[in-house]
Amino acid sequence: MKLEYEVLKFIRKYNMYEEGDRVLLGVSGGRDSMAMMDILFKLKDNLNISLGVAHFNHSLRNTADEEERFVEKECRKRSLPFYSKKMDVKTYAMTNKLGIEEAARKLRYEFFNEILEAKKYNKIAIAHYSKDLSETVIYRLTKGTGIFGIAGVLPIYKNVTRPILSLNFENLEKYVTINNVKYVIDESNYDTKYARNKIRHEILPKLYEINEKYENAILRFAEITWEYRNFLNIIYKERVQIENNVHKLKLNNDFLDKEILRMIFLNLNELPPSKKEVEKILSMKSKGKRKINNILLEKEKNMLYISKEVKSLGGK
Repeated sequence: MKLEYEVLKFIRKYNMYEEGDRVLLGVSGGRDSMAMMDILFKLKDNLNISLGVAHFNHSLRNTADEEERFVEKECRKRSLPFYSKKMDVKTYAMTNKLGIEEAARKLRYEFFNEILEAKKYNKIAIAHYSKDLSETVIYRLTKGTGIFGIAGVLPIYKNVTRPILSLNFENLEKYVTINNVKYVIDESNYDTKYARNKIRHEILPKLYEINEKYENAILRFAEITWEYRNFLNIIYKERVQIENNVHKLKLNNDFLDKEILRMIFLNLNELPPSKKEVEKILSMKSKGKRKINNILLEKEKNMLYISKEVKSLGGK
């Protein structure tokens, strides 16, 4: 089977795109994003979607402007709309006391969403593949996470899609070689001062020694967790009601109470509390109250009321 049809099968399995979707591709110029662009360009008529390309110039390397011109040239070859933005990520990170990776991601997605709104696109495509998924699983395990969060790189989440997530390193290498897909090399991907690069270049090779197909194995594990997340979303809708910005959770005194409580925090754009903190919340007596960061919690019999603190102008 041609690799592009494997991608098509994956896209349809997770209902990523509907006919008429306008999909904005995040393309850095690296191997993964250039392969994604080439594959989706070939599949766009099968899927009946239209494509555009967004390139964010981070100004982090001397070759950044050259890479931007490269992506623009490749888009012209395919008659794809091209949008770009250049920002000094390093200065932004220092000014806002953020890590380089965090600042880059924040600015990049802000740019993507600007283009979505201005040019009427409705989906974003990101070129994560199975090795990125493996990195995320290992990284989150080392930081501490539950079943819901273990495989946070999802095929589709809100309007963000990852159409080549099922492809492994070998697939991508073969594809760009056979199809003569041009790309640039991002040297920062080899800098092991970043945790994810350390996992990619020092830990994943050890997994390869144990199982050469470890990427496929972790993908199968991730698919199980995606099914679990879908199941939880169904339970969430059954147990949680929202009235006047207050999330009302009906407690059944079972394991799922903990998971749904964490989901409420995520939906309120707050980090979920630790396992120990969740247990304290659920064991509160009736009329008990707690406050965690900006989240207010109040228990009344078998109901838990969760809301986000609203600060007035002036911060009081």
